[in-house]
Amino acid sequence: MRKQSFGDPEADPWGSPDLHRGHSHASYAIAQPHTNGSSIPSTARTTSQFTTQSTSNSSAIQPPIQSGSLGSEGGWGGYNGGSTQSFAPSGMGEGGFGVPAAAESSSNGPPELGRSIGRLNPSGSGNEEVIAITALSEKEGMFMFQHRNYEVASSRRTTKVVRRYSDFVWLLDCLHKRYPFRQLPLLPPKRVGINGNPIAADATFLEKRRKGLARFTNALVRHPVLNQEQLVVMFLTVPTELAVWRKQANLSIQEEFAGKPLPPDLEDSLPKTLPELFDTVRSGVRRSAETYITLCSMMERLSRRNEGMAAEYARFSSALSGLTECSQETYAVDANDVPLLNEGLNSTARHLDSSRQLLEDEARGWEEGVLEDLKRQRDTLVSVRDMFDRRDKYARDNIPQLEKRIASNETKLGNIRNKPADQIKPGEAEKVEDAIFKDKESIVQQHARGVFIRECIRDELIFFQKSQYHISKLHQDWAQERVKYAELQADNWRALSEEVESMPSAE
Repeated sequence: MRKQSFGDPEADPWGSPDLHRGHSHASYAIAQPHTNGSSIPSTARTTSQFTTQSTSNSSAIQPPIQSGSLGSEGGWGGYNGGSTQSFAPSGMGEGGFGVPAAAESSSNGPPELGRSIGRLNPSGSGNEEVIAITALSEKEGMFMFQHRNYEVASSRRTTKVVRRYSDFVWLLDCLHKRYPFRQLPLLPPKRVGINGNPIAADATFLEKRRKGLARFTNALVRHPVLNQEQLVVMFLTVPTELAVWRKQANLSIQEEFAGKPLPPDLEDSLPKTLPELFDTVRSGVRRSAETYITLCSMMERLSRRNEGMAAEYARFSSALSGLTECSQETYAVDANDVPLLNEGLNSTARHLDSSRQLLEDEARGWEEGVLEDLKRQRDTLVSVRDMFDRRDKYARDNIPQLEKRIASNETKLGNIRNKPADQIKPGEAEKVEDAIFKDKESIVQQHARGVFIRECIRDELIFFQKSQYHISKLHQDWAQERVKYAELQADNWRALSEEVESMPSAE
């Protein structure tokens, strides 16, 4: 049986006696009934399968989705993000779970991250908040149920908290429920498997997962809406165990549009060509995402080939050094030139070793730099692709069915009123009137929700548009890096060329 992402906080072996203090959680959840046809299905997607095909449209109109019934639609690890928590108005206003914590951020930007030679600064702008994820060496928990912890540090907030992988999954589950029509980042897989059978995670996989968690968290803080979400703020700042805080908070999450009144001029302000624009962007995003998936794989292979070339250089250098040990015996007929010969061999060995070090450093630079930049762009494209897939599933309404039912009930109500008074059952007309009123109210709410969804996706595409500048910086940084390493390699071989000039010759 798959583990539910919300889980039981009591089952968490990481028991901390300190509870979250100084925060008021009384206003988080007050459940209210929904009107007819306005129920909103919860999404259970926690990870994204890059190679998955677009999900097909369901023929049902807003089918009720049971919590936990959705498996991971793709997912690197196939995680089931089912939850028993439902949408419910929480009384926290339109801005999320509380007042945006903009005041917590200082105006000072984070220090630039160091990279290998030639990589002068990270791809983000200097004033972006940067979240650093560090894997803690020691596991926690009981035997056979141990888990790894990660230190989540924010340079701007000057906070450091400890989180586990399931905490990241829980956060993404909540964001899928509250912001299903926004560009939500992707989580790396929890484990790797072959033919559905999980295998032990090695150091390479754990490092990739750590980097994936860093991309996920930094994508959250870059997003203009998600970085103000109180759940994200709490995830980054609550110093105690998150499972304990979740139990105390008693969260109940609603979609961001629930209960939001429709401004009278909003619908008219949206361009009529938005559907065509959405289809165009979606088509381009699909093709671009597949290309970037391939680019990431090719860049990983290029990096490994650099490492393989460096290993060959090391063996070549060692073999040349070994030749000097037998030169005296090999050329014993006249050993006068042997010292100069050995000096040339040692020089070549030294410069081969220097070239090896440059190749290894360049490979590390690619892994930390251009490969991560490519993966960031890949994740961005896939998250937009998934956003459109979620729109197909969850932006549906049953307004046509409600209109037919209203017409039928109005006819029924007219027939009731035309009956003699002694033939009308008590409360019969009032019951039909109440059904008509609820259906009309539901139509108004669903129509408003559809307008908000179009506006939301338009805003997300405007935000996504800025990713093209990240592509520009990616190529600029990589070009500078290649020039730097090419110059260092040229200097190395030029120095070798000068040193081997003194080797003995026949002239």
